[in-house]
Amino acid sequence: MRVVESILLMPKEGEEEEMVKKAFKKSSVCLCLSLVLVFSSQIVLSQEYPTKPVTLVIPSGAGSATDIFMRAVTSVAADYLGQPIINKLVPGGGGAIGCDLAAKAAPDGYTLLAGSSPWSTGLPAIEGRSKGPDDFVAVCRLNYSIGFMAARPDAPFKAYKQMMEWIKANPGRLIVGTPGPWTPPDMVWKHLMKQTGTSFKIVQFQGGGEALIALLGGHIDAGPVHPLMAMPYKDTGKLVFLFFFDEKRHPDFPNVPTSLEEGMDPKVNMLACSWRGILAPKGTPRPIIEKLAMAFKKMTEDKSAQSMMQKSGDKVNYLGPDEFAQVWRAEFETYKELGKIYKK
Repeated sequence: MRVVESILLMPKEGEEEEMVKKAFKKSSVCLCLSLVLVFSSQIVLSQEYPTKPVTLVIPSGAGSATDIFMRAVTSVAADYLGQPIINKLVPGGGGAIGCDLAAKAAPDGYTLLAGSSPWSTGLPAIEGRSKGPDDFVAVCRLNYSIGFMAARPDAPFKAYKQMMEWIKANPGRLIVGTPGPWTPPDMVWKHLMKQTGTSFKIVQFQGGGEALIALLGGHIDAGPVHPLMAMPYKDTGKLVFLFFFDEKRHPDFPNVPTSLEEGMDPKVNMLACSWRGILAPKGTPRPIIEKLAMAFKKMTEDKSAQSMMQKSGDKVNYLGPDEFAQVWRAEFETYKELGKIYKK
């Protein structure tokens, strides 16, 4: 009897194909509805976002160039984002500790990372530490900065060429500082050592602030100084500025020659450049990314924030999410290739 019922219930010729079509249409409609609901929920989420303060993880120490710059930008956050941004300093590991913390945060726009070349490009590209473009979404680049190479005032040299002559005459005696492994200044020193066939000791600190303190204290002979950190020491005699990593001289330091004027390899300028930007954990909805990008753009255009940045010697070079993501990825791949050379 059950066999007969099964036979009677079997679809007739042509009905099976029609049933498959209907099922496919039904599943397609469900999929479309699901996508619409997801997209709609993201739009609603972005419209409501943010409903509470946003945390910006800064993977460097107090007084570092990134700390000072980000404090200037986020000082007006409430005016353009609707909520304040709380800066959270998480130094250590050359920036890797703060990056790891931010990458594990919920992708809801309430935890962001102050990204920069050292911990967002150098470490992940060369050593596989920290987090890079595979772990974060690019929100915006805020600036692209370059700095000085400076020496302690009682150093046995007052210019780059004098320094190189002293290094050759005293192999292994020069002590230089960097903000951390595979940071732009660290790459510069490695490149100079390899290119000139000289040897000197490289000391890696936990950020530019520590490196500057060591230089001012005479614990190292030379080291990098970002413009915003150099301004307080302009014309004080506490630092000797050897050169500026650019094709043109810095307007506030007209007497300091450029690296090109000193006859350095043009590649050094590329290695010395460092960007600062805002990154969000991977998976953060696009509408939130766009809202954040627009808010940060307005923050950098705010007269009060600009005044703070100008006083510190820093400038804005804004890039939106898509363009920034492309530039960051290209830099990441370049560092991977350079790492293969300098790690030998």
